Amino acid sequence: MHRFHMPTDVRCGAGSLEALTTCKTWGKRPAILCGKQAARTHGHLNTILGYLPNALVLDGFPENPRFSDCETYADRCRAENIDLLVALGGGSVMDGAKALALLARHGGTCRDFLDPEHGKDALPLIAIPTTAGTGSEVTPYAVLVDDARNRKSTLKSPALFPRLALLEPALSTTMPRDITIATGLDALSQAMEGMLSTQSTPTGDMLALDACRRIRHWLPVALQQPAQVEAREQLLFAAMLSGMVIAQSGTTLVHGMGYYYTLEHGIAHGAANALLLPPLFWWNAQHAPEKVTRLAEALGHGSRPAPSEAGYALTESLYHFYRLLHFESAAREHGVPQEAAASMAAHIMAEPGRFKHQHGTLTASQVQALYDAAWAGSVEDLPGALAIAPR
Repeated sequence: MHRFHMPTDVRCGAGSLEALTTCKTWGKRPAILCGKQAARTHGHLNTILGYLPNALVLDGFPENPRFSDCETYADRCRAENIDLLVALGGGSVMDGAKALALLARHGGTCRDFLDPEHGKDALPLIAIPTTAGTGSEVTPYAVLVDDARNRKSTLKSPALFPRLALLEPALSTTMPRDITIATGLDALSQAMEGMLSTQSTPTGDMLALDACRRIRHWLPVALQQPAQVEAREQLLFAAMLSGMVIAQSGTTLVHGMGYYYTLEHGIAHGAANALLLPPLFWWNAQHAPEKVTRLAEALGHGSRPAPSEAGYALTESLYHFYRLLHFESAAREHGVPQEAAASMAAHIMAEPGRFKHQHGTLTASQVQALYDAAWAGSVEDLPGALAIAPR
């Protein structure tokens, strides 16, 4: 038996924003949460204000938001009697808006809601993604930085599912090239991880493979023709699919290890995940070779590889795709020093929650070997280092 729960109403395609005219009854005092510049600079904020002219604008929201950021913005929401939230932006804005929806309804701090049993209801939330990556518009998660630990932590509750997700492709045509790549790779990582999670579902696997195929085909098109609406719509749809996948299955050690690249070395979240996909999926191929071969085929391998060739086939498919995107596959090219691997591996081993949903049991030396391979941009030395111990 498996379950697939998706309560968010999704509207995808040109004209999606018209749905804003039907949700005014959800609240009398709406607020629009957005980032520091892009929503204003590109006119997206004015577009939304055309539908919700009485909305309070909460702009300047940071990337990789901290608990304290969300608590400050939530205080403003309570002071203004906000009863409806609109998230306009990328994953950071959408995750932050989820935290605001909880805090504005209940008060307290983000730490109070780390237990999913708390916060069973929240303010209604409308998610309008302007990037095609996190799929946060269809997940019950808010990934935020815990100030006290300087580590990313996740709020999780069914109440965090947005009530409505509007995927308007015209809003994403203004994404810069580096953000297009990083967010596209984030969606790819989520789809792949969700399929290899120990909590994966047959429905999720089908969606994950579809997302991978779409990203493989349409991400290069969007880079070559940034204003092409069809490419942007396809990537938004793929990112949404990846969000639906991880809403059921969660993510794996790729995300757990990637957070250290982001917090300690400033690498964009999606790029950090992409650096770790080849080595982690070499490891995954030893545990779930059939699934890895299906992913290799979805990512462009000429024919379905034999299970014994799964790790090689998938990593080669990934490295080929990265070259097509002109994305540097070695962490050293993103500013990570080689000696950082040992300390990051030690931190990972001290946080068993990072291994949640991950196949197999990894030692500290094996985690370091994964970081070493990501630093080098090669899995050549992994077969011996990641051999599964005989049972």
